[in-house]
Amino acid sequence: MFTIVVEWWIRSHIRLLGHQEKSVLQSDTNKIALDHLKKRYFVSTVLQFQIHRALCTRTGQYIPGEPTRPLHKCDIYRNPEAGRILKRLMERGSSAPWMQVLQDSIGEGRLSGEALREYFRPLEEWLHSENLRTGEYLGWSYDGDYCKFSIETAGLQVYGGFYNAAVRHYDVTSFITLLMTSFLATVYSLHTR
Repeated sequence: MFTIVVEWWIRSHIRLLGHQEKSVLQSDTNKIALDHLKKRYFVSTVLQFQIHRALCTRTGQYIPGEPTRPLHKCDIYRNPEAGRILKRLMERGSSAPWMQVLQDSIGEGRLSGEALREYFRPLEEWLHSENLRTGEYLGWSYDGDYCKFSIETAGLQVYGGFYNAAVRHYDVTSFITLLMTSFLATVYSLHTR
């Protein structure tokens, strides 16, 4: 229930894109709408964990740094204090900016991913210890012999450990031409909107 309530509040308050739909081509409208949904989903997920942490802290079920009361074991179901805070969060509706409502309700007015990290910290620590135990390597490793055939086949050269497909060295004239072309294309696209 908490998830549904928080998602409803977030969706009714956050308007991240202020585009004028009339000035955008129809093909771009769908892309903007999709981007808008992705941004709302991202922000709502981060806010959900942030609000959950604030509710757990206020009810005393989560104390930062205390291993006996981790955030992932907090349960605010039927907690009257959590209900009052959530009610205060929702009762203002969209009458004020979401950051102000958040500041007044939980004492945090900025979007922060710290609560998400705190919630999943036990999993992160377990994965870290498990990777150390099993000898797993995280990231990319460059093995010259294994990659050499692929690099030569693709015609790539390696400069400073990075793959670079640019075999030719460009002079100042080429750079200025590229810069001017990019500038003119930008001006033209802004003018045609």
